[in-house]
This record gives sequence, C-alpha cells and structure tokens, in this order.
Amino acid sequence: MTDIGRKNQMEEVENMYIMMFSLQTLQNYGISIKETIENSLVHLWRWYQQSGEEKYLALAEQHMQAYVNMGFALDEENQTICDVLNVTHQTIEDFCPKGYLPGKRVKLTKTQVRSMIGRWKPSKTNPMTIGELVEDIIRKVKEHQTGRYIYHYCRTDCVSKEDAEIYELVVNEDESYFHDVRKFRFYTFMEETRK
Repeated sequence: MTDIGRKNQMEEVENMYIMMFSLQTLQNYGISIKETIENSLVHLWRWYQQSGEEKYLALAEQHMQAYVNMGFALDEENQTICDVLNVTHQTIEDFCPKGYLPGKRVKLTKTQVRSMIGRWKPSKTNPMTIGELVEDIIRKVKEHQTGRYIYHYCRTDCVSKEDAEIYELVVNEDESYFHDVRKFRFYTFMEETRK
C-alpha cells in the first residue's frame, strides 16, 4: 500500500470515529439514533437523485457503516437502504463491522450482558456487585426505563480518570445500547423471541 493509500485509509477510519461519536451524542438530547440515520439517508438519497453527485451515496454508505459499527442492524425492509444498496451494488453483509471497533449485538441474558463488562468489584462509590449490575441492566432494558445510566468502576490502584472503567447504558423508546466508554465499543440488544 502506498503512503497516499495509507493516508486515505487513516482519514477514512478517523471519519468513521467522528461519525460514530456524533451519533452517540444524540442520546444526550433524547434523539433516536435509528430515526436520525433513517432521516439522514432519506435526505442523502433525495440529494443524490436530484444532483447525481456520487458524494451523497458515499456519505449514505458512511452513515450506514457507522450505524452498523455501533452494533445496530440495517433494516432490510427500509426502502431507502434498499435503494442505496441497489445503486452501489452492495448487500447488507458488506456492511459487517470493519476494523477494530465493531459493535456487537448481544442477547439480554446474564451471560451475554456480563460479557460486555470488564473487571468489577463493589466499592464505596459504587456498591453494586457484578451480579446486581447485570440484573440492573437487564431490568432497565426489558422494562424500557428510558434514561441514560452511567456505571463507573475504579480499582483501588486507579490513579487517573483514564484508569477508570466507565460504561453507559442508554434506553430510549425505540432503541437501547450499552457503551464501553474507555474502549469506545457499542453493544445493542437482540429482541428475545418466544418459542
């Protein structure tokens, strides 16, 4: 790979981080990531149709990739998504998370939820046990307790804020996700299917 190719690839990764960070901040204002992506894609598609400019398709693809990288699934029945995929000759599988920052979809079970969390011990500032923490996350998601919940853990040898483990659970009406702030990793929850 040439130096120019490496530079372009680094810019692409940097742009993806920026897009994901921007999408993640929407929840601070109670704005749905899913609705924002869907509306953005509608506008980008319309602008592409009106102008024929390929840059609108490239931006739509970047939006879709960021959304998938955060652990969300593209809606196969969304007409705009289908139109973008059709014109770009891609499939939903082409948008599997790329690089080292993929989001992950997990089942709302104790084992799967526990796998999202690193080391955890109760402390004076956060007296929850790991079991209580897992149950708290599952309950809030299942009961759709809308809000933003921060879970913070700092080992006794924690010297700076960078050493802290910080997790964020966001529960909205339409979507819920768990964010490992330190690792910048996102998890979304799969709906349970009844047999």
